[in-house]
Amino acid sequence: MAITSLEKDGNDQARFPGCSNIRDYEFVGKLGEGTFGEVYRARSKKDTTVVALKKILMHHEKEGFPITAIREIKLLKALSHPNILQLKEMAIERGKGDGRKKPSMYMVFPYMEHDLSGLLENPAVHFTEPQIKCYLMQLLEGLKYLHASRILHRDMKAANLLISNGGLLQIADFGLARPYDEPPPQPGKGGGEAKREYTALVVTRWYRPPELLLQLKRYTTAIDLWGVGCVFGEMFKGKPILMGNSDLNQAQLIFSLVGTPTEENMPGWSLLPGCEGVKNFGFKRGNLADYFKDLSPTAISLLGELLKLDWRKRINAIDALKHPYFTTPPLPARPGDIPQFSDSHELDRKKFRSQRAPVPPVPAVGSGDTQSNSGWGSSGSRGPDSRNSRIPGGARGRPNAPGHGNAQRRGPFPPSQRDTGLPPRPPVPAHPPWDGTQANRPDGRDDQRRDRYGQGRPGTRPGNTDSYVPNYGNAPDRARDSSANPDWRSNNRHDYRREPRRRSRSPSYRDGSRG
Repeated sequence: MAITSLEKDGNDQARFPGCSNIRDYEFVGKLGEGTFGEVYRARSKKDTTVVALKKILMHHEKEGFPITAIREIKLLKALSHPNILQLKEMAIERGKGDGRKKPSMYMVFPYMEHDLSGLLENPAVHFTEPQIKCYLMQLLEGLKYLHASRILHRDMKAANLLISNGGLLQIADFGLARPYDEPPPQPGKGGGEAKREYTALVVTRWYRPPELLLQLKRYTTAIDLWGVGCVFGEMFKGKPILMGNSDLNQAQLIFSLVGTPTEENMPGWSLLPGCEGVKNFGFKRGNLADYFKDLSPTAISLLGELLKLDWRKRINAIDALKHPYFTTPPLPARPGDIPQFSDSHELDRKKFRSQRAPVPPVPAVGSGDTQSNSGWGSSGSRGPDSRNSRIPGGARGRPNAPGHGNAQRRGPFPPSQRDTGLPPRPPVPAHPPWDGTQANRPDGRDDQRRDRYGQGRPGTRPGNTDSYVPNYGNAPDRARDSSANPDWRSNNRHDYRREPRRRSRSPSYRDGSRG
């Protein structure tokens, strides 16, 4: 029988199970994008199932298929747990035309309505403690399974935790995950000890444990539990709890929160390669209980165990699930009891940011409602503060001129209605500043003005992005933007990998190569 298709056999069945053609899916919309590729929402043409398609970007085509993608696919196909994202299949997009367009590969995942960081930014979402306990228990169950399977995730953060409208949480993004060569964690023994070295350039900075900041290479499953602690605190605060703008600043924030390392609380820290800059910090006791003063004693206890400096004694997932926090009222909610929310993905964030600080409502003209808008002008703008107002003293406390601030009119007031209490306008300058658009004048004044005034409008400051993501190549560990990040949510986060991501040289399997 002649082979008519590489994709299907003579009985119209898939020749390679687990791999389909991208034509089997109908693209619905984009969920996220970055240097890793793009993620789309799609619908199966076979059974109308909604899925997420993650395109694998070929950064260096001559080097073949990315080893990190191969490892992620292999791990996901071997794992099976309700709290681990399932890889349904691979889909290939064939090249078109004369062959100039290379084939593309997509990873097909079940569609999840949210990721945790997106939910935290959604202004309509307010977590209750039973809801937090429900999510945390599911996270620990998934991590317990991973570590029992001798897998390190190595990128634990809120952006990589996907949540369905049914309340199900799943751990996602295994691009940095790797097999772990040590025995699985045991009850009451923390993460144990590691005998071999792994690359330290893993975990996004805000969730990176102190031992990795100090360049420990023989790390254990405890690095994932530190990330769980950061996520736990983030669910209460609504934002990341340790937002450092450099590795050194990240260490400062950690030690300010949980205390300075000593030989008692972090044995061997002074022998690690990255300890030199830390030795000059000075002693701090930490203020975990003060920072989370609204948490119950059992919540503080569990958080302290997850954020313990000594990685050998940091609580593991087995023991964390047995912590009294989960049996102390209020009890964890059931996933099915958690309310449904609007989709919260990367591209939904822009909508959320525009809703974050809405302008107070404007009362109807003539309504006389002055109590609800106390301190606000009738146009919705903030009125002057009597102590620190920038309006001259004679203007304080005056009512608006007729028609001003309530959309009754536009343009200047007639002389009879003008407010004469304000100071006169400054005179118009004889030579307005050069804006880069006027023609040169023969007297040479324009040449002099170019030195004093910038041409055109001043440039806008680029948006801040997540401070660190691991590199694919051998580039040094560096922040993409080390400035303070007031809009910290503009960067994060997803298995469908929203932020541009770079990784270290790929770790290996158990064949003895580096990882």
